[in-house]
Amino acid sequence: MTTTRRPAKLAAILVATAAVSSACFGSGGGSSESSAEGALVTDDGPPQPGGTFHIAGTADAPSLDLQKEPAYSVHSAIGAVYSRLLAFKTGEDVEYGTNEVEGDLAESWDTSEDNRTWTITLRDGVVWHDKPPVSGRAFTSKDVLCTFDRMKDIQGHALGLIGNVDSIEAPDDQTVVFTLKSGFSAFDETLANPFLAILPCEAKDGGFDPATEAIGTGPFMLESWKRDQERVYVKNPDYFVENQPYLDGYTTTIMPDAQAQIAALRSNKIDMMTTLSTEKRQVDQLLSQVEGLQKSQEAGTTQTRVYMNAESKPFDQVEVRRAVAMAIDKQGMIDSIRAGGTVTGPITPTIFGALPTEEVEKLVPYDPDEAKKQLADAGFPDGFEATMVVTTGYGETIVREAQWVQEDLAKIGIKVKLDVQDYATYAGDTWPNGKYDIAYGLQTPMLTADEYLTTEYHSKGSRNWSNVNDPELDAKIEAQRAITDTGEREKALQEIDRYILENVLTPLPLYVYDGQTLLSPRVRSWNPHPDYSAREYENIWLKQD
Repeated sequence: MTTTRRPAKLAAILVATAAVSSACFGSGGGSSESSAEGALVTDDGPPQPGGTFHIAGTADAPSLDLQKEPAYSVHSAIGAVYSRLLAFKTGEDVEYGTNEVEGDLAESWDTSEDNRTWTITLRDGVVWHDKPPVSGRAFTSKDVLCTFDRMKDIQGHALGLIGNVDSIEAPDDQTVVFTLKSGFSAFDETLANPFLAILPCEAKDGGFDPATEAIGTGPFMLESWKRDQERVYVKNPDYFVENQPYLDGYTTTIMPDAQAQIAALRSNKIDMMTTLSTEKRQVDQLLSQVEGLQKSQEAGTTQTRVYMNAESKPFDQVEVRRAVAMAIDKQGMIDSIRAGGTVTGPITPTIFGALPTEEVEKLVPYDPDEAKKQLADAGFPDGFEATMVVTTGYGETIVREAQWVQEDLAKIGIKVKLDVQDYATYAGDTWPNGKYDIAYGLQTPMLTADEYLTTEYHSKGSRNWSNVNDPELDAKIEAQRAITDTGEREKALQEIDRYILENVLTPLPLYVYDGQTLLSPRVRSWNPHPDYSAREYENIWLKQD
């Protein structure tokens, strides 16, 4: 697999520094030696309060309703506004992407011996943002019940996360009890998912529209939103973590043009630019030209995917899906287009239960000759024609990757025409409603193996948008939840990974790609988590002149 076989394509891959939610990636840590070019500055004294953190965003959120909209842009827009019962730990001394949880709205939590009953004790003294109609009232267990009831009414992605919940009770204002249909030892990780952020009862009862307004208990309050222009957030003076956040606020300015972002970074008009894709040469150039500019090298967590509609001919045949999988030069894409990356199976390599990359590559190798044989076995010795959907909403590089896949498929006889759609159409209609035969795109990082499997590969999954229907796979996914022994559960998850790569192959994961976040010289305590929630903004502070 060589990376020099397509000079025309590579010449067209220009700068692709499309900034997106910083939470689509994770911090690769940093050096305490500020003299090293691009190193993150650490150990720089106690946090200093004040200042506004300025961020560049490629595209605006289509809505602020995290229960209705699964898009990363929605969650990054409101992630620092709302809180969850539990949350994943972050910090300078915390391993990136850890599944270790800590209390957010919960003071403590406990589970029964069979892991079917989970009791959450809520923090005392938490209040909602002082915005009408909620107006700073006390947060209680009733708000938790309202939130989960609304999830059931909406029937969105979050419903898949709580599909194992039999009942939720609130014996008093500070206690919530979840009773599960079957024991699940990792339910605390589920409660830490940003899709399970807690909304006030007013959001369910019609007091305000969560699509256009966000009222939470998080470290920041949404002050204003000018669609496709900017979102302005201010410090929550009543936040339940003492003396935090440190920032007075932060502002996200929508800048679709990569060159505009770079110019703003050079002139200190923005403090953060997260590259959805990177050209190492240009990043290095910026680091050498902008004094004090910091770079966070980020381990890949966002999967690139080919989606094939398992109910649409000819992709209803596993041999056709296998042919597509074996036709794509994944490592060539990484080496030629990305700053780095790792071939992945259905469960991302950094997550508990994932197969080693070496085994994934053996199960689904780059083998065009075998791909042609699979096509012939499916009755298409001369290939066929198809339309592949892709969106510009993730940046130009995603379209370039779709073109790469298009070329690879053409070499085995599958002639693909690209249907390039705007993000609202792609994410809001085409993809979730199965209005496609084959598509190329990204999957916002999920946080646990169970989330990937139950929502996307189970026949009743809330994001089973590839229309997978495999009773044997359903049984395997359901069975792994009840396994309490860590070693046995890991084996079960890896076996599911193998089964999908051998028998299902849609959604077809290709690789997770590395990213790089560029930060202005004044930013400190940049320690995100790949849960795309922006909760970590409560820890950021700015070095004052």
